[in-house]
Amino acid sequence: MRIGVIGTKWGLMHVGAFRAAGAEVVALCGQHAAPTREVAAREGIALATADVRELCAAVDAVVVASPDALHRAHVEAALEAGRAVLCEKPLTLTREDAEALVEKVRRAKRPCAVNFPYRMLPPLRVLRAWLMEHRAHHLVITVRNHFVPKEALEPGAYVGRSADFGGVSHLLDAALWLTGASPTWVKASLSGRPVHTAALQVGLSNGAVLVLTHAACPEPGLHGGWSLLGEDWEVGFSGGFIPVREGWCVSPVRCFESGAWRDLAPGLEPRPGEREPWAEAHVETARRFLGLLRSPPEVEPELATVEEAATVQRILSAAMESEDGGCRILLD
Repeated sequence: MRIGVIGTKWGLMHVGAFRAAGAEVVALCGQHAAPTREVAAREGIALATADVRELCAAVDAVVVASPDALHRAHVEAALEAGRAVLCEKPLTLTREDAEALVEKVRRAKRPCAVNFPYRMLPPLRVLRAWLMEHRAHHLVITVRNHFVPKEALEPGAYVGRSADFGGVSHLLDAALWLTGASPTWVKASLSGRPVHTAALQVGLSNGAVLVLTHAACPEPGLHGGWSLLGEDWEVGFSGGFIPVREGWCVSPVRCFESGAWRDLAPGLEPRPGEREPWAEAHVETARRFLGLLRSPPEVEPELATVEEAATVQRILSAAMESEDGGCRILLD
């Protein structure tokens, strides 16, 4: 399977992931020809180009890991060339663009998935299976993020370089995926322009409420705490990127039920001689995407669909509408 990657920065994570999954990465596309050739030569990739159409003509499937503002155009170009697509999150900059891509994918009838690596972390996969038998009332997620820029890039604008406030789409997708629910309403308070700190409440179709706080912080890394509460149980874990430990760490998933705590799933952390956990999640995404391309599919993909990614974009759009109006926004 010949893979082409659009994007010379985060795209390199996908280069390594698809190679580890057994595919051949044969083409790399960047915004500028000369630096793209330098990166391709360093990575041992035969074709380096600044022309998306040239890349699409040389491959069987395309990974879109370009800047957020270019996702829609690049996914559309790949679909028009008849190629399957794996797109980085967030799917697009706006709800309207996301919904347009949903229609484009339906007409193209080519496999198209969106990369949300939380779905591939083993502790969360165990938790999801456990939640199939347990109905949550509340999900409380608090994340402190050092990577969110706090300087004003576009005064008055909600969205700067990122369409998801610097990573909120990861959390929203994970919450919907864990619960198997869809959003019904959104109430939000957004700080910073572009937004660097977001406080969201999201009503879910199963009656649960997601309470999510995503805040810019000075401490390096990404630090998250998750609590899921049911009628007579509680489940929690922490996780994120810890620079001093050189990678992603996830604590054991612990459950309080029948008056006692117990472990549901072991944690993750970087170990010498092993692939870093976030990189391994990308390899698993690559494996499942490659399986999706085979006929019949070799694995149950569990990859995020374009429709699911567009639902996340609807929540982000409703959050901005809620901030403007100071009210709860009902979703269709």
